[in-house]
Amino acid sequence: MSAETSSAGQASAGSRVRNRLIGLTAAAVVAAATWAIGNAAGAELTVKQNGVTEITLAGAIVSTLMAGLAGWGLLALLERFTARGRQIWTYVACAVLLLSLLPTLLADATIGTRLTLTAMHLMVGAVLIPSFRRVAREA
Repeated sequence: MSAETSSAGQASAGSRVRNRLIGLTAAAVVAAATWAIGNAAGAELTVKQNGVTEITLAGAIVSTLMAGLAGWGLLALLERFTARGRQIWTYVACAVLLLSLLPTLLADATIGTRLTLTAMHLMVGAVLIPSFRRVAREA
């Protein structure tokens, strides 16, 4: 392998990491903005489940980052070990997004809280899925 080929491969991996970090950051910003809008609109942002759980701004951001990093890790594994990593990852990511809506819809919470959480899940998915998919390595 020539030095040029090796550098091109490194640049490609570097830009993939940079673009995924941008997508992850954008998703965290979208989660924070959705939380802030729900909070400003008067949503209680608490869920009664084994006691009362308050959905804080920090919690929304950390949850988004953790989900995004988990998705990134799965995508990296699929890219490395399968020929159709991007396609498989997209199906899994969409399924996880849909499944993540169930607890928000069934939670013992106010309508405003449910709407805010549902919007947050959908907005984060709308940022993460296309941004990770767009830069996924081709087979």
